[in-house]
Amino acid sequence: MSRFSHTPTTREEIQHEIDSLMRALDRLKHDTARESRHGLDNLRSRAEALWHDVHWDEHCADLSRRTQDAGRMARDCARQHPLATVALAAGACALIGYLVTRR
Repeated sequence: MSRFSHTPTTREEIQHEIDSLMRALDRLKHDTARESRHGLDNLRSRAEALWHDVHWDEHCADLSRRTQDAGRMARDCARQHPLATVALAAGACALIGYLVTRR
């Protein structure tokens, strides 16, 4: 049986129901605040860990090197297959043109 199953008839019962609801709302507010604070603390610690990463420069250098390697490979592939490169570029332009003119 639910705690709110009967209709209060006296002033004391109504006051008791109001007090019970207020306690339940206070517990809900406290639990929600605690969970939000916990989530914010986790997010803050992750951000600080990324900020203080001692290998940040190494990661940036590695990313830069990989990007340059990918660009070099794309350039070499385009030089080895010029007709396929032209066809691919034409197809990409046609697709972009189609998407832009479509309403």
